[in-house]
Amino acid sequence: MEALQNEGPGQMIPARHHKLYVAFFEVYARWMMHAHFSKIRCIGSVKLNNLPVMMIGNHFSWWDGFIAGYINMKVLKKKLHIMMLEEELRPRMFLNRTGAYSIRKGSRDMLATIDYTAELLNDSNNLVVMFPQGEFQSIYQHPVTFGRGVQLISSRAGHEFQLLFYAALIDYFSSRKPSLNIYLQEFPAILSQSGASLESAYNEFLSACYKQQVPL
Repeated sequence: MEALQNEGPGQMIPARHHKLYVAFFEVYARWMMHAHFSKIRCIGSVKLNNLPVMMIGNHFSWWDGFIAGYINMKVLKKKLHIMMLEEELRPRMFLNRTGAYSIRKGSRDMLATIDYTAELLNDSNNLVVMFPQGEFQSIYQHPVTFGRGVQLISSRAGHEFQLLFYAALIDYFSSRKPSLNIYLQEFPAILSQSGASLESAYNEFLSACYKQQVPL
């Protein structure tokens, strides 16, 4: 862990995958998900085409990283990278060994994170997970508002990538534990050239997910 101390406050923290940490996280994530949700269902088909993947999801809970990891294990099977706010990552640096890296909004270092993310999207083995809302918001928040980071990353990526939306929605109904529906949908990556178009497309997708949400 000594190498992690080289980045001081405000310096971008790159992902440092460690096989043992990654393996432990995958086992732990599976156990946590199935222990705390009564049912989990992935809804929607994804056609993998040997491209790097940018996945965008709703940012509503402590579970978000586990949900993204679960999607990767079940569907994508790529090298997971998750962008986290620096203030959330530093107290949990073990996540850095599983693929988390930092962004510090409103700082010069934010551009380093954007360039780093764009570089990740040049490798077809990589999955980059982003939560463009930038902060935890209610699962019922609609429409959601995106920051500019996604648009900047897309414009700097030098390689075609696959764009995937997901929305995680929960319900309890008659169960003590909630059920979890994870809705998935692919979108043309060209949409991400325009921040407004991407935000609008995600809100249309999220609205459709709310309408589909039914008892399991």
